[in-house]
Amino acid sequence: MNITVSGIVRTCLVAAAGVGIVVAAMHSQGALAVASTKPVDTATASANGPVRSSSLLCPGPELKGIKGVADLGVGVRVAAAAAPVRALTGSAPATAPGKLSLTQMPQGSLAPDVTSRGADLVGDLTTPNGVLVSGTESMAAGVAAAQSWLVPSGDQRSFGTAACGPPGAEFWIMAGGGAPGRQERLLLTNPGGNSVSVDVTLYGAKGAVASPNGKGIVVPAHGRTAFLLDSINGDLATPVVHVVADGGVVGAVVNDLWLDGTRAGGSDDALPTAAPSRDQVIPAVTVGGQSVLRVAVPGSNEAVVQARVLTAQGPRALPTGGVIRIDGGTVRDIDISALPGNAVGLQVRADVPIVAAAMVTRAVPGKPGDFAWTSSTPPITGVAGMPLADPAGALTPVRRFLSLTSSGDSAGVEVVTVDAKGVETSLRQTIGVDATAGVDVTFARSVWVHRVSGKGEVRAGVIAWLDDAQGRLITTTPLHDAALRTSTVGLREVAQ
Repeated sequence: MNITVSGIVRTCLVAAAGVGIVVAAMHSQGALAVASTKPVDTATASANGPVRSSSLLCPGPELKGIKGVADLGVGVRVAAAAAPVRALTGSAPATAPGKLSLTQMPQGSLAPDVTSRGADLVGDLTTPNGVLVSGTESMAAGVAAAQSWLVPSGDQRSFGTAACGPPGAEFWIMAGGGAPGRQERLLLTNPGGNSVSVDVTLYGAKGAVASPNGKGIVVPAHGRTAFLLDSINGDLATPVVHVVADGGVVGAVVNDLWLDGTRAGGSDDALPTAAPSRDQVIPAVTVGGQSVLRVAVPGSNEAVVQARVLTAQGPRALPTGGVIRIDGGTVRDIDISALPGNAVGLQVRADVPIVAAAMVTRAVPGKPGDFAWTSSTPPITGVAGMPLADPAGALTPVRRFLSLTSSGDSAGVEVVTVDAKGVETSLRQTIGVDATAGVDVTFARSVWVHRVSGKGEVRAGVIAWLDDAQGRLITTTPLHDAALRTSTVGLREVAQ
């Protein structure tokens, strides 16, 4: 399958010399104006319609595919689904028949295609390849996908998930630590027909770490490159990864694996944070042991950072570390272990742009542990969702909880779930001002969220866990907007 970069990126600009310009975007965009010294009266009207093609990237098996490093026998289960029409916020999908497919890059179907909305598409993968999730025509709008794995025992004991996302040219990812036995793998996937060069920079408590090992990492066309961050620096206690692609776009995920002495410390995937901004919100944080809020300042100026917790009863100050100063270009961890165990949101504000994420752990003394990373996300403007297929090897149903946070104002949301028989269920939920609410979605096969009232900025994430004799396994997946519509914006022709 030959996927061009222009068919993947969220916004592409196509110019036909002296004739006109068209902008195509997955979400409806604002009008675009071009300055002119001599305008010609040939302006065309703008229009928008349902997206007819959408794509997401999944990293594939995280613990395989690094040259010179032995593969570990952990595969993944990839699941995808297209949102029910009810959840599409009033947008109608394209009418032409379409399909949803999983392609093991560079080629090869991972599972039979599906053509019905709400039906989930599931495939298992053991080889070190990325996966392209593609929706066309009637199945293009509202596509979401995720991969998961479960290792119930041994050194890699863990339960993890990673949402599959759109590619981009720049990412900030927060994960990992400097403890013995901690190892971080960066997974880069390339959907395009040409190789892409990627530069990787690590940031820590003392600033950026310069290393030639992070420069010019090649990701082959329709391929994947796995990279040990230890080759840049393995001693950072609070690593933050900055990924910049040149010559194309890539997907990026960091796997954080911890062997705590002789016991498994757990593993999880960390997804890119929301773009640097002065207001970051992290959904679906559930403290139940040692936990940290990680904050980084990408720019050179010092940041005055204020963090608070968004609870079911509204905003509350952190027990400690609610207001701190962080030097430009550096990273700080704030201990949030004293927070109550209920699912909450974390809001982090500063006077300069920052990025943020949180890690929570589950561990019983003398037994294996596990942990989960949750990144800040942009607010949901259309519909966000996730297929909820259990990972391979799960002997009992995975417990799952949808955590919803509204910041800035209150919000009303509709939560639509689809069960194993394809039956849809709708629930309306009101979230207070700067507060968090939630819904148990244990027996659903997919869940979808969209705002129906209020002005609050809504964010959401799914907390999943399993209990056995050794303790609790946990993972958290933040939800992101799915593609719904395209815009064709008419522009005024410019004559010289």
